[in-house]
This record gives sequence, structure tokens and C-alpha cells, in this order.
Amino acid sequence: MKKISFLGIGLMGLPMAKNLIKNNYQLNVFNRTINKTEPLKNKATIANSIAECIKDSEVVIAMLSDDQAIEAVMKNPEFINNLKTNTTVIDMSSIKPKTAKFFSEYFKKRNINYLDAPVSGGTIGAEEATLAIMVGGEENIFNQNLDILKCMGNPVLVGPSPSGQIAKL
Repeated sequence: MKKISFLGIGLMGLPMAKNLIKNNYQLNVFNRTINKTEPLKNKATIANSIAECIKDSEVVIAMLSDDQAIEAVMKNPEFINNLKTNTTVIDMSSIKPKTAKFFSEYFKKRNINYLDAPVSGGTIGAEEATLAIMVGGEENIFNQNLDILKCMGNPVLVGPSPSGQIAKL
């Protein structure tokens, strides 16, 4: 079972993380506002920092509010310096295609895999694991992470990065 980290335990991230836990994935979770992780106490490992959360993870899922939040996390040395080679970053936030394209190239240079995978379906879809997940990225990376994505909804590979963001638009 892959070691997964989940960044962003908000209205969407919390039920998505719960669905991964229901499917027997062990999660490390981090949220800037730590009390939002309280419902996952005793179900996941609550990290006090980004570095602590993602250290040794094989998959890092981000569900953050916008481009600014994604850039603040993913350009943070605490983030990039703690990703192992061949880690897969799955960004499920809704961001601009140009931001997703930037991170696809940024991570590729560092031997980190990247999928842009925005979702549609709102909090009910997140709770019921019925989210439409539009994924941009390499097919082999998508296939390696398909079981994880299926825990949260209905993933479809729509093309190379940033195709997920373009499809969402």
C-alpha cells in the first residue's frame, strides 16, 4: 500500500481524505489551520508541517483553494526538498492551466511525477466519492494511481498536463 500525504483538509479535502481512509490507505495529513484536521484524529497521522507530512511519501495529494495557495506550497523549499525521486504529486485543486503546466515541467526536471486532477461535484460528491476527476498527465502515472483516484470519484485521463484543468474550465 502506497504511503500517501494529503495537503488541504477543508470542505472538499476532508471528505476526500476520509474516503481514502475508508479504503484502507494510511494518510499523513496537513492543513495550515491545524484544527481542521481534528476529525481525522486517530484515523490519520496529523503533521505539524508540510515537510513532516510529505517526508517519505510516494503520493502527495493537494486540495488547496487556488493558484496562490498551490504556489505557496509547491514552491516552498520545505515541500520540494522533501519529495523523493519518483514521488507523484496529484494536484486536485482548481487552478489555471498555465499554473498546472508550470508545475508539470517544474517537477519533471526534478524526477517527480505530476498529475493535474481537478474535480467537479462539490462537497456532496466529495462525501459520496462520486467526484468527476479530470486528469491531465502521463498515462502510466495515471494508471499507477488509478486505485487511489477511484476512492474519491470517477477519474478520466483527458490528455497530457494541463488537460485536466482545461477540461474543468
